[in-house]
Amino acid sequence: MLNILLGIGGAGTYVILATGHAYVVHFSSTLWVSAIGLITLLLATMCFVPYNGYWITKKWAVFLLCSYCLITILNIVVETHSIRF
Repeated sequence: MLNILLGIGGAGTYVILATGHAYVVHFSSTLWVSAIGLITLLLATMCFVPYNGYWITKKWAVFLLCSYCLITILNIVVETHSIRF
């Protein structure tokens, strides 16, 4: 996510300064799925870890791994079926 933000921000700034025209960014459906999944998991982790005394349990690690697999499968389904948001 940081790579995308810095890459688009840097390239967009360069194009705007060089040409004076707006830089149009087109977001794909898989990017939306990944971004929403990442933000959701980060917010959940931000709430869970302090609540659990700043310990990450094995259950939470398994939950995060399963969530990653689910988001990856959802991305594959969205990409192969050309689902648009």
